[in-house]
Amino acid sequence: MKHLALSVAAFSLAACFGAPAQANDDLAYKVVRGDTLIGLADKYMLRTGDYRIVQKRNRIANPHLIPVGTILKLPRTLLKFQPSSARLSSVKGQVTMMDGNIAKAVSSGQLLSEGQAVKTSGGSFASLLLEDGSRISVPSNTDLKIVRLRRYILESALDYDFQVDRGSARSKVAPLKSANDRYQVRTPRAVSAVRGTDFQTRFDDSTNRDFAEVDEGALAVGVKGGSELAVPAGSGLAVNADGSAITEALLPPLEIEGAGRLQNESSVRFAVAAQKTPLRVSVAKDAGFEEQLADQIVSGADADFGNLEDGTYFFRARAISTKGLEGLPATYAFKRRLNSISGSAGSADEGWVFKWSGQGRGTIRYNFQLFRNNTDGPAFVDEAGLTAQQIILSELPDGDYYWRVGSVQFADGETNTNWTPLEKIIVASN
Repeated sequence: MKHLALSVAAFSLAACFGAPAQANDDLAYKVVRGDTLIGLADKYMLRTGDYRIVQKRNRIANPHLIPVGTILKLPRTLLKFQPSSARLSSVKGQVTMMDGNIAKAVSSGQLLSEGQAVKTSGGSFASLLLEDGSRISVPSNTDLKIVRLRRYILESALDYDFQVDRGSARSKVAPLKSANDRYQVRTPRAVSAVRGTDFQTRFDDSTNRDFAEVDEGALAVGVKGGSELAVPAGSGLAVNADGSAITEALLPPLEIEGAGRLQNESSVRFAVAAQKTPLRVSVAKDAGFEEQLADQIVSGADADFGNLEDGTYFFRARAISTKGLEGLPATYAFKRRLNSISGSAGSADEGWVFKWSGQGRGTIRYNFQLFRNNTDGPAFVDEAGLTAQQIILSELPDGDYYWRVGSVQFADGETNTNWTPLEKIIVASN
């Protein structure tokens, strides 16, 4: 995976429980010839009289005489701005918008604004597209609040501030253009501010811990007590209930055998039971996992996503460490073409009756094969192009036989064949 270095990054923890740290809450402005505090306030601030706050904060003796090149700190809360918006680019399942205490169902394409929140239930997903092209994926069982969503008049600086009260959010942040642009995501005891990266922030209410995992980019971490930790790409951070922090390298991408194969059985299933750690596994319609369809944690079992519609999908798996951090993703593209087949065999007065049934789109033809003694040589019976779902064989010589039936599917200009497992029958004269 290619990792992108960041010019500026910060990740700050709360100095006390219940109130996240506010990272970089000032905009920097470089004074040019002719600037006065009153003039700047009139142009960029909500109230002209608030120039006095800026004067005191920056220790300016004369608001009319400011040396050219002086860097002023202007509190964001005092600045004029234009509302920005977040568009729901993808919605699946039960997703609601909280506007105060009022919950409203949402749909793809709908715009959200500052102060509103997105709530996803189990098996539901949403993706938000921001004005600058950044994206936020909101998986199941997540409460995400939009704290700030604005563009300031000063330098057209962007200010995106989100809060995860429950669940997780994965951010793919477009490189910010201005030094005053800000993108941050909060969890109960942490604030993550970045310049452009791919990372996940989570709050696990069952363990009362905050998490951050960095796929691309970098985070600098300021922890309670004043120490600072570097969290580069491929690393993660866990914050305990007492504010202590744990960092570790993320587990590497998994190699899952057969993950990219054609999925034609009645259930879409991936063989992950042999993995040594629990996994978070997901399926989406796109490689960026903006249109996510399913997400689950599996341990000691294969990942089963049920009967998906025919199409092209993407499967992603992350190994989960003993500390609860989710590893780097392994992503596989796969095709789904339902073409399931099952069969049975039994004796009757007229001979041996072999029956089968299947599911799938397009034109289906069946191929029946019967092998005598073993399957190394040519088939004893090989009937292709069948439309019926049974075949009767009479007067079979005594012996051991192995049989199977294949479903040959012609759909969307493609052909695929799915066989039942070989089964054994013994023919013996009475």
